[in-house]
Amino acid sequence: MGRDKVVVRSAQAGDLPMLAVVLGEAGGEHPMGAQLGVPAPGVLLQRLRAFVEHHPGRVSVATVGDVHVGAAISQVQQPGLFAEVPWLQIEVLFVRPEWRRRGVGRALMSDQVAFAAGADVATIVTLPVSGSRSEQRFLSRLGFSAVGSRRSCATAVLQRRLDHDAPRSGLESLIARRRAMTGSTPPRGLPLVDGAGGQDAPDVDAGGEPAPSSRRQVRRAELMRRSASSVTSTR
Repeated sequence: MGRDKVVVRSAQAGDLPMLAVVLGEAGGEHPMGAQLGVPAPGVLLQRLRAFVEHHPGRVSVATVGDVHVGAAISQVQQPGLFAEVPWLQIEVLFVRPEWRRRGVGRALMSDQVAFAAGADVATIVTLPVSGSRSEQRFLSRLGFSAVGSRRSCATAVLQRRLDHDAPRSGLESLIARRRAMTGSTPPRGLPLVDGAGGQDAPDVDAGGEPAPSSRRQVRRAELMRRSASSVTSTR
């Protein structure tokens, strides 16, 4: 069986049921499979047929004899918000585990490249199915480089985080205001009083601005002197 030739061709209508089974196996390795779930084979077959009918692209199937061993599914993306030219996006490139390291992946990619060249598409983008090291190494050897990354979060988790973090900005604003006021308040434990024993107002100059730092230092020194003399007189 290992010496049988790998044949890659465009998928036909009769290939789709078995191709749905292969894609079900691919979904089990997909990093989002555990969170989003993998459709049942019957549902997957319906969606696969709809994809083939409504998306311009290429569905490549790899067979060895009568066995389907892998598949590659792509679609041509048209210019949009962040692109001036079309590109070919490979949505799925999957080889069954027992058939890996036998050239199946390269054969599938070659078929996709031939389609891209015929469609006059200059760039190919692939979305790794599993993100495993072996898959990343395979793509790197072919010349693919990493462009950004995908991140996921449960909606409920994101809502809790946003609701929990919202008051923090108000707290940080309060802390900032209190820190800004420390330059015009006396040290803790030393109330600001005038000579008549009443509470004094914060130091301000004639223009209503805070007093210079030198004047504040003199006043604090005077307060400390008064406090020290008061303690001495009680002994």
